[in-house]
Amino acid sequence: MEVFAVTIFVSLMFAVLFAALYLAERVQRRRGSIEQDALLPLDEPEGARMTVPASRPRTPFPHD
Repeated sequence: MEVFAVTIFVSLMFAVLFAALYLAERVQRRRGSIEQDALLPLDEPEGARMTVPASRPRTPFPHD
């Protein structure tokens, strides 16, 4: 019966650890994250985006 007590205790410790790490991640996400900061050099300024004009669809056989 001690095996069940140890199993339940370890399971509860994992649940508490998961909840603590989840809450810490949620708090950190509001401030920003390392991954988000690492991608900042790739971010384009708002007005610098170029648009590519749409091309006319080509037909495989020209009509004469």
